[in-house]
Amino acid sequence: MNDVVAPARPSLGKPTATVDDSNPWLGLASFTEETRAYFFGREDEIAELARRVQRKLLTLLFGQSGLGKTSILRAGLVPRLRGQGYCPIYVRIDYSREAPEPADQIKQAIMRTARRAGQWSQVGVAVEGESLWEFLHHRDDVLRDEAGNRLIPLLIFDQFEEIFTLAQGDEFGRARAARFIAELGDLVENRPPKDFEAKLEEDESAAERFDFARSDYRVLIALREDYLAPLEGLKKQIPSISQNRLRLAPMTGTQALAAVLQPGRRLVSEEVAEAIVRFVAGGAELANAEVEPSLLSLICRELNDARIAQGRSEISLDLLAGSHASILSNFYERALADQPLAVRRVIEDDLLTSSGFRENVAEERIVKRLAEAGAAPDALATLVNRRLLRIEERLDIRRVELTHDVLCAVVKSSRDQRQEREAREATERLLAAQRAREQAAHRSAVRARQVAGACTLLAVAAIGAAVFGYLSSQRALRAEREAQQTRIAADQARGQAEHLLGYLSADFARDLESFGRLDVLTEFHAADRLLQRPATGAARR
Repeated sequence: MNDVVAPARPSLGKPTATVDDSNPWLGLASFTEETRAYFFGREDEIAELARRVQRKLLTLLFGQSGLGKTSILRAGLVPRLRGQGYCPIYVRIDYSREAPEPADQIKQAIMRTARRAGQWSQVGVAVEGESLWEFLHHRDDVLRDEAGNRLIPLLIFDQFEEIFTLAQGDEFGRARAARFIAELGDLVENRPPKDFEAKLEEDESAAERFDFARSDYRVLIALREDYLAPLEGLKKQIPSISQNRLRLAPMTGTQALAAVLQPGRRLVSEEVAEAIVRFVAGGAELANAEVEPSLLSLICRELNDARIAQGRSEISLDLLAGSHASILSNFYERALADQPLAVRRVIEDDLLTSSGFRENVAEERIVKRLAEAGAAPDALATLVNRRLLRIEERLDIRRVELTHDVLCAVVKSSRDQRQEREAREATERLLAAQRAREQAAHRSAVRARQVAGACTLLAVAAIGAAVFGYLSSQRALRAEREAQQTRIAADQARGQAEHLLGYLSADFARDLESFGRLDVLTEFHAADRLLQRPATGAARR
């Protein structure tokens, strides 16, 4: 039919975790066609869903998270309808900027699956850029298997609620989602698109290439029940969206007992199986029990792992302990126990939206983020094998996400606690830094006060020294003045003494002359000269 689509890649490999008679419960992983031999308890819902799909062009399957919608589709409905001439085509729209338009993604999925299922009766009639309605309404172009039997394409849109979550992140995503709804509305209401009708007005002969009465395809939408309200907002574009619905309820006690006993018939007695069902149902009796299948499967898986670890042949009652929340939390913690703390940060920040929904990310990006986190090269494969993460191929791109919605609450709680702890630690670091700054400022102030005190003491000492110096200089000046006055007085006294001596010597000379003893006077003068010489030297000094 279409030769404009890139060739299909090999199908994605399955996780290597063993699923066999010794490990019959998948935990949080969804059942598939390959593991349908271990899928029990939903036979009535599968039969009802198959009848609805066969009856109407559009079917809606909805239910709360954790009720096993994906398992019912893949392990129940698809194998049943495949044997009745249907060609199931799984579609999960990628709303990122790098991805093609949703209509092109759907056409690529159809062509990929068709190549494996058979071939179209005409080749090359599809035109790039044509609408979904045109793509599936080419006249005499039908899909046939290898035996020549006609196949009915069944488009299965699982996780359809992503159009109300992931697609609404920005204006680009919202615009892309609106175009997808318009395309889907034209297809399921089987009405030619307005753009196509405009083409027909220009070229009436184009109508001959299309079969307007064809409705040999089916569309099935599966979404979480809490998104029914926004889905109702699409009724104007897709009126039939409210006409053919099946609500998936929790398992009854009888169904849950079958899901435990039939796959694990050699591992668990009926008594223990009933105890497990009551435990998951919160203690309710079997007749009144409402059981969440994903939680039941996880608990059975955990109990069986404990049985294997202890080398027992059967699961016994003493292994059943704890609570739902603790089992989920223990599962999450155990899956990450040997991983670096940064791996937890990658899972919680990259694979969960801010509001707590599953996010799917390209495998290449996750591998890079894990490497940056210091994880081992096989960390992603390890987490997939432990069924914490799963890898799904979309448009030839492998994408990673949490295994199941039931994990979102546990992962979000862990993220909230981690972010709260990190915020608290950051606050403590800021407070510590502030205290350190305050202590440093205090020490600086103390040092400044000490320096100021020392400077004050030095200033006081300097002032004291200056005062002492001043007083000393004043005393020295006074002493010098007194010494000078003393020298003056001494000089005066000496002068007077010399004058007196001169006078006395004259008298004495007359007296000595009368006695004839002038030699005594001569000796007196000699002694006087000797006495004057030291005094004169001292004065000179």
